[in-house]
Parts: sequence; C-alpha cells; structure tokens
Amino acid sequence: MKKVIFFLLMVTLTTSIFAQTKVDQKKEIKTLMEASRAWAKSSSPEMFMSFIGKDALMMAPDKAIAKGHLEIGKLLGEFQSYPGFQIVWEPQEAHVSSSGDLGYTVDRILVNFTGEDGKKIDVFEKE
Repeated sequence: MKKVIFFLLMVTLTTSIFAQTKVDQKKEIKTLMEASRAWAKSSSPEMFMSFIGKDALMMAPDKAIAKGHLEIGKLLGEFQSYPGFQIVWEPQEAHVSSSGDLGYTVDRILVNFTGEDGKKIDVFEKE
C-alpha cells in the first residue's frame, strides 16, 4: 500500500510540473515589442516611469547605480536638465522565456544633448 501511495504521489507531482500552460512566445514577443515602442514614445516623465518596475536599477556612466523610482527619477531629471537632451530608441528584437515570465528587448538607441561648448554629442549603441 505504501508503494502505491508513493507511486501516486510521484505521478501527481510529475504531472503538475509538466502540466504548465504552454506560452504563445510569438504573441508574447509581439506584446513586448509593442510595449518597448510605447515606452519609447513616452510624452512625460510620469509616463516614462510607468514602464519601470518599482525595484528597477539604472546604471549611467560616472554615476552611482540608481535604485527604485525615486533615484531613477532624480537621475532622469538630471539628464533632462542638459540642454538639448533627447533619447530615442527602437526595439530590434525581443526574446521571451519559455515560461513567459521573463523577456528582454535588444534596442537601437540614440542619446543626444548639447555639451557645454555648444557642440552636439551623439551616443550610439554599436550593433
């Protein structure tokens, strides 16, 4: 009897592990690409921040790591104070895990601002 109960327990556990719902990765990739494009078109700091998780991290050159909305908002505010600051990106591809709970995009990005001497500075991500 103990062997039968153990066997049924193992079958139940194995079935529950493999019975996860199948994720439509093509649909999730399309959704992620659309979200990245919407984020890139943010028209206000509030809208921009709405795409960033509450526990997100942001790393910028020569700056401490910004953690969470408050610190990231301050860092972005500093960048926006630079004359001519502009950031534009377009997602090139997206990847989603087989479980559908993790994804990322690879973006083409352009950051512009006017330096102290009045010259324009462009920063590009190399493909």
